[in-house]
Amino acid sequence: MKKQNILYFMIISMLLTWMLSACRDYTFENIPDPVVPEDMTPGLKLTTDVVLVDATADPRGFELRAIGGKWTIEPERQESWLKGLEPTSGDEGNAVIGITLERNDGMEERSVKLIIRQEQTGVIDTVLVRQFTHESKYTRETDSLSLIVLYEELNVENWRSPWNLKQPITGWSGLTFDEINGEQRVVGITFNDWQMKGELPNEIGNLRELKSIKMSGNSLTGRVPNGLVNLRKLEILDISFSENVSWFLPENMSDLKSLKEFKVGGLDIHLTSFDRLYKVETLEAIAITSSKIQGELPDGISSLTKLKNLNLGGTRITSLPSDITALSELLVLNIGRCSKLTSLPENIGDLSQLEQLDMNNSGVEVLPEGFGRLAGLKTLNISYCGALKTLSQDFGNLRNVTSFNMTSCAALVSLPESFGDLVQLTSLSLSRCESLVSLPESIGKLTGLTSLDLSNCKSLQTLPSSISKLSGIKELSMSYCESLSSLPETVADMKWLKKIVLTNTSLTSLPAFFSQMTSLEELDITGPYEGGGMQGDAATLFAGMTGLKKLSADYNSFSGDLAWIKNLPNLEVLKMNKNQLSGNIDFTNFGSKLTEISLAENLLTGTLKGIGNLTAVKKLDLNKNQLSGALPSEVGACTVMTNLNLKDNNLTGTIPVEVTQMMQLTWGGLGLSGNQMSGVIPSEVLSWSKWNNLSPTWNIYPQQEGYGFTNVP
Repeated sequence: MKKQNILYFMIISMLLTWMLSACRDYTFENIPDPVVPEDMTPGLKLTTDVVLVDATADPRGFELRAIGGKWTIEPERQESWLKGLEPTSGDEGNAVIGITLERNDGMEERSVKLIIRQEQTGVIDTVLVRQFTHESKYTRETDSLSLIVLYEELNVENWRSPWNLKQPITGWSGLTFDEINGEQRVVGITFNDWQMKGELPNEIGNLRELKSIKMSGNSLTGRVPNGLVNLRKLEILDISFSENVSWFLPENMSDLKSLKEFKVGGLDIHLTSFDRLYKVETLEAIAITSSKIQGELPDGISSLTKLKNLNLGGTRITSLPSDITALSELLVLNIGRCSKLTSLPENIGDLSQLEQLDMNNSGVEVLPEGFGRLAGLKTLNISYCGALKTLSQDFGNLRNVTSFNMTSCAALVSLPESFGDLVQLTSLSLSRCESLVSLPESIGKLTGLTSLDLSNCKSLQTLPSSISKLSGIKELSMSYCESLSSLPETVADMKWLKKIVLTNTSLTSLPAFFSQMTSLEELDITGPYEGGGMQGDAATLFAGMTGLKKLSADYNSFSGDLAWIKNLPNLEVLKMNKNQLSGNIDFTNFGSKLTEISLAENLLTGTLKGIGNLTAVKKLDLNKNQLSGALPSEVGACTVMTNLNLKDNNLTGTIPVEVTQMMQLTWGGLGLSGNQMSGVIPSEVLSWSKWNNLSPTWNIYPQQEGYGFTNVP
């Protein structure tokens, strides 16, 4: 026993010496005191064959008993996170092997096998070192407990889909699950528009397997929990807050190792903490749209090398980070409604991969030279940039742009000559560019353009003659171009045009060449509401437009009869209210495709004979003309008609019983007041199920003085 005690003392002394030198900073746990084994058979003996280490990499070790010779220890393979083993060799006897590991900030457990050899005998033994993660102690149970806290804090009474807490969590709506280590764990939350209110609890940070949080359309208040940064597997964060919520981004934002999308609505993020967001290098999309964010965005965004989508729309930032142009992967930039942003970085053109730029309603005044270097741009929206005065001279280099909206750029006076080089454009809106005086001749090069909207360009005086070269254009709108007093004759060469809108212009007559446009399908030349507008003989102007499907010419002064209507067999809609059309109306001239006829406030005469031919017409308005004769019984054939307005003419007689066959008439859809009708209304009409819905008291009964029906009030 004495010899054994001496040996025991020597082993303890050796152990203490080693721990006080090489391992004096270590705190080993659960390592038993060395004991001399009774079995002295030469070989290696370990107290355990697995060493468990937590994520913080607190030092761990195990006891090695080498009997019968020297020994060495080394990893089966080199791992960067295995920082050291000490000691790595020794003589016969006992030793405590110290293990130094790097902190495990990842999401996966990791392990390495250590191989121990005895030099004299060649005996080999192994030990497995396993390092856990920060999420290892969280389970399905901690998921359920955290969800209950969230449920109780967020206005449960008004949730769209309340939970039944007596059911398993897999039965609770809005949750997505995945099997992890044999358990169904919560990996997704989707509570969009669930009428949630209240403060997001810090316990949400205990749902460690979460990959997606979608809680937009709610009214979360209070504070933003810093526990969110514990969600190291989180890839999508999409939450809406009330406008009174502010948040300094936590210092440890970089712990969000997997975050790809950071989308927060209504959240006031202090600019001084934006640099912490820049440390989340996995980010691919950022959307921060609170109007309370104002001032200069700090530099440093260039560290987000994977960023593809940046949305700052609606904020009140005054500048973009100067290093934003280093984001070589950026595809989408939204600075719309940033009214305080008056300029762009001079080197904005360095964003060569940018495909979509939205700066509508921003305060930008000038597009800097070099803007044309945005070679990847496909969609550009600078609408409602009321302060924008000029485009860059190299603007035409944006040859990949297919959609371009410049609506309401009220201060823009002209377009650069290079504008015509935007050969991929298919749609162009210059609507409400009120200061735009002219278009460059180069616009004729935009042969891929299918529609051109120049409506409300109040200063536009004419169009360039090259307009006729727009061989792909189908629609041309020039409504409310108040200074437009003439059109180039080359417009007549645009045989491919299907629709022209010329409402409320300064044109006093429709150019004669319009009568040659046989392919035109829709013409809108509605004049000013007060009347006047264009003049001319209707037959001369419209008879040759044989392809017309819709003619809108209200509030003009066109004259002549309607005989020319028979030349337009494809006409579906005819609107010529408040003109000076005259002559007897002949319904046999009207084509079978007509569905709407509006000819109110003209000088038309004749009777309603032939009205029964209008079997496809849904709306017929002949109000305030000079029609005479009785309402014929053939009106009953108009079974699809929803509105028949014959007010303020000189019709006579009573209402035929056949009117009851017009079952599609809408509320107030029959107008007969202000005529010279008289006699007895048939009892079948008065008892008709739709009669009262037609509002007869003011819509039918009142007639001209001296006339009226004898059997109604």
